[in-house]
Amino acid sequence: MRSCCNTSSGSANHHDDTVGEPTEHLMIVGFVKISDRRHLVEVRRRDGTSEQVELDSRSFLRHDLAHYAVEAELGLAAGVWGSVAAGASFDSRGIDGADVELAERLAGPIQTAIRVRAEPDRIHAVLLAVLGTEVSTDVAASLDNRIRALMGAWAATPYGDVMTLTWPQTDLRQDTSMS
Repeated sequence: MRSCCNTSSGSANHHDDTVGEPTEHLMIVGFVKISDRRHLVEVRRRDGTSEQVELDSRSFLRHDLAHYAVEAELGLAAGVWGSVAAGASFDSRGIDGADVELAERLAGPIQTAIRVRAEPDRIHAVLLAVLGTEVSTDVAASLDNRIRALMGAWAATPYGDVMTLTWPQTDLRQDTSMS
């Protein structure tokens, strides 16, 4: 399996050249590592619009990556990232897709699972509790793999470089390179 994310050299001050342009995807998402405490999230949508926000990593990084992992693995195309791809703003204006409520209910406990480095059985328990229906342990294992790949890629991203993701990544288990 290839890595989940691409990292590109470049400084946080010159990130505009590192995120790239969406092709077959609706959006390119770049997480620029400014420091251990701060990161920049930039999106470039297929329609040519872009947006960026600098955030406190302790408060937002795990939560944003939890959303990405949950929404990608469970196919929640109208969650937070799908809403942003459709033009919603990072300040929550327009984040109103049909899957946003479920994505939020899952992202919180998955964020905690990331923080405590939970095993797939705990992730499975979260999915069962939130979804209220039987969920395959394979789904939990895939979500766990996605989370570990994202967090590993972020840890390997040098300061000033960008971890690049695409949205949507339709078959993430087949092609996990995100360029």
